[in-house]
Amino acid sequence: MRRYFSMLVLALLAATAVAVPAQAHAELKSSSPASGAALDTPPQQIELTFSGVISLPDGDAVTITGPDGAKWPVTQAHAVDKTITATVDSAAAKAGAHTLAWRAQSDDGDVITGTFTFTMNVAAQTSSEAPTSSVTMSAPVSNAPPSTTSSESGGVPAWLWIVVVLIVLVGVILLVRRRKT
Repeated sequence: MRRYFSMLVLALLAATAVAVPAQAHAELKSSSPASGAALDTPPQQIELTFSGVISLPDGDAVTITGPDGAKWPVTQAHAVDKTITATVDSAAAKAGAHTLAWRAQSDDGDVITGTFTFTMNVAAQTSSEAPTSSVTMSAPVSNAPPSTTSSESGGVPAWLWIVVVLIVLVGVILLVRRRKT
């Protein structure tokens, strides 16, 4: 009996060891503009692609800070499946390094964050007529569109199904062996 209990404990440990990677948060896989990119023209849109399904968190999902510390206006942020897209006012771009900070909500509800930089080789506006007051904080981002929120089922995690199957399998093995004796 002790041997069967040991097998059950080992099977459960193996199941949880396999299931741990499945619980990982989504990670940023690619972006446009890319991290470290040197751009000749300012981007009109930001696109962030993640390893898992994400949604927009409360507050700003994307902020871009220029070399002078001024933030670009970011509007129309949307999350669809694994991608966040946002429209930016590229008129605020200046030559130099820009920092893009992002926030996303993983499918499990946790908020993940990150930053990267890209460089503008040429400023977007070279005329001195551009009003400096046009640079404003990015607008608050609303929650994900209804099409993405309905995909969150809140179902049973995969690791739980693996544990249940292993327990049933060990139970069947124990019953078969017990009937043989």
